[in-house]
Amino acid sequence: MEISKLDKLIKPSGTMAISNKARELKSQGKPVIGFGAGEPDFPSPEYVVEAAKEAIEDPKNHKYSPVAGLASLRNEIARTTLEYSGFEIDPNNILVSNGGKQAIITCMLAILNPSDEVIIPAPYWTTYPEAVKIAGGNPIFIQSTKEQDFKIDVDMLESVKTDKTKLLIWCSPSNPTGVVYSKEEADAIYQWVFDNNIWIMSDELYEHLVYEGENTPSPALIDKNLNNTLIINGVSKAYSMTGWRVGWLIANNEVMGLAKKIQSQATSNVSNVSQLAAESALKNGLDVTKEMKIAFDRRRNYAIKKLETIDNLSVVNGSGAFYLYVDVNFYCTGKFLNINSSEDFCNWLIENYFIAFVPGEVFGTNGFMRLSYALSDQELEEGLERLATAINDLNG
Repeated sequence: MEISKLDKLIKPSGTMAISNKARELKSQGKPVIGFGAGEPDFPSPEYVVEAAKEAIEDPKNHKYSPVAGLASLRNEIARTTLEYSGFEIDPNNILVSNGGKQAIITCMLAILNPSDEVIIPAPYWTTYPEAVKIAGGNPIFIQSTKEQDFKIDVDMLESVKTDKTKLLIWCSPSNPTGVVYSKEEADAIYQWVFDNNIWIMSDELYEHLVYEGENTPSPALIDKNLNNTLIINGVSKAYSMTGWRVGWLIANNEVMGLAKKIQSQATSNVSNVSQLAAESALKNGLDVTKEMKIAFDRRRNYAIKKLETIDNLSVVNGSGAFYLYVDVNFYCTGKFLNINSSEDFCNWLIENYFIAFVPGEVFGTNGFMRLSYALSDQELEEGLERLATAINDLNG
């Protein structure tokens, strides 16, 4: 019997594929250093672990709870959203989900009809286009360039807008480039979205991880009633809680009503233990996040300086998240060991030097690779030394 046409439309996660390959080589005893992981290398805060232990002991947490999330967690999300992001939100306009990915897919299912077009700036996080396709929409890509610091502008948006355009996906700081839009740059794009009466889904998972200058303001600061704005956030990045699987969607009443219906049929509530752990993370503030930021910024600066010393590699100075997007085009032309793409280049690096990077193809741009500096200082230094050795070997 034939299965769904989605099998030919959607791809598995490219970042997970690299992580899986690195794990497989490690299990064979290979000294793999992974630059691919999109998660902090720090443990979750101790108070988060203690809150989970307490939650496990309480029998009420062994039962179903509201689909939208525990009231206490949604209240805490509303409080910290106002404190950190600057906009007020009713807890009833929050849906707690199994990580940011579920929030994004639920959002797409709640917004899109078949053939609706969604504008996605490239490079993009790998889940965005696949979530659009799962919901029946068509991803429309805007190809930004390194010369533009991988940023888009209103003219680029105008060039792809059609009468089917329904949504713009927005992420600043960016995964995979680490680039952060200024307030002026973002405001111009927000105004274009609102003037054209389309939706904007703002992925704000990295809002607390900006190392230079100001963070990008949320579109919800302008669109206070969320007439056109959808917010994705969670505890995974800023609190080093990727495995706890707690994210959330913020939306207006109409979208939220449908999103709750969708989640009620998909997963119902998120694990109560994880929700209470996330509540503890939010209640205890950003001190742990600030400590992680110091380490990330140190590693970021080290990586940029080291990359500058390696022949024919270059990088945009990403000032947010924990990624750098490395230009490896020079080595992807077939002149070196029949390496014709950044995918070939990354495979060659992991198979011969046991360093794992994510190729640009999975983010929509050939000739680049994503470097995550969310790994120990020692591994970062050793891994970049191996990269320098690999390039020297290529150059003969």
